[in-house]
Amino acid sequence: METPFFALVFNTFKEAFSKKVLLIIFIFFSLIIILIPIIINLDAVEVIPYMLQSDPSFDYNKFIMTVELAFISQIPLLIVMTIFIVMSSSFIPSMLQKGYVEFILARPVSRATIILSKFVAGVLIIFFAMCYIIIPVWLIISIKTGVWHFQFLYSILWYTFIFASLYPLIILTGLITRSNTLTLILNLIIFFPFSAVISIKDTIYKFISNKIIIFIIDFFYYLFPKPWDLRTMCEATINGTFNTSSGIFYSYQPIITSVIFIITMLSISIYYFSNKDF
Repeated sequence: METPFFALVFNTFKEAFSKKVLLIIFIFFSLIIILIPIIINLDAVEVIPYMLQSDPSFDYNKFIMTVELAFISQIPLLIVMTIFIVMSSSFIPSMLQKGYVEFILARPVSRATIILSKFVAGVLIIFFAMCYIIIPVWLIISIKTGVWHFQFLYSILWYTFIFASLYPLIILTGLITRSNTLTLILNLIIFFPFSAVISIKDTIYKFISNKIIIFIIDFFYYLFPKPWDLRTMCEATINGTFNTSSGIFYSYQPIITSVIFIITMLSISIYYFSNKDF
């Protein structure tokens, strides 16, 4: 028997299909998957590894890993997360539309369950989307080169977590504004350029000595999610350069603070939604 929670999760999937957002993602990712074998088979591309092998220090396995890591660099992160934010920004405002919100609230389910089901559904959608793009890319490269770098598959979980760190704020802003447009604009700005700029705070501090400004930057850095830091951790995990020499908390700080942000934003969203009359 289907529980109310899973019914709400399934309804979010149906909403995503009905708005064609999943179809758009499917088409975009499919084009990338189709282009990859075409690019790999180009003579100009195929000859590169052979040219590099003339160097005694050339590591072919590392070269292939570098090619894979290009798919999770800063630009792909910017493109992929922008698509995901655009896709998910309408989930809450759509739910709050007159007539539909009354229908949802009439069900024998708590408002906390409604918010959590939206969160779980959104994260699952992104997980499946990342599986659809990463697994074929990994298979194509692995079959073509003979290098089976399984660690590249970790990027599925990392990118899903990156979205999960951004999504609770999308939910909260959707509840407060009830506007697809405002929710989209606010969260795009927070993702880029805001979080991208504060992620390079150490570089900024080389040119700033004012303690008040440094405190403000640090405050917002630790307050908001850290998609760009998490991407760096993803890359370090895949290429084997991640280490904890600087201390467990500092090394895992982007994960720890992002989890705290997720819990905090979801808690505020549940509180706000539970005390709001519709």
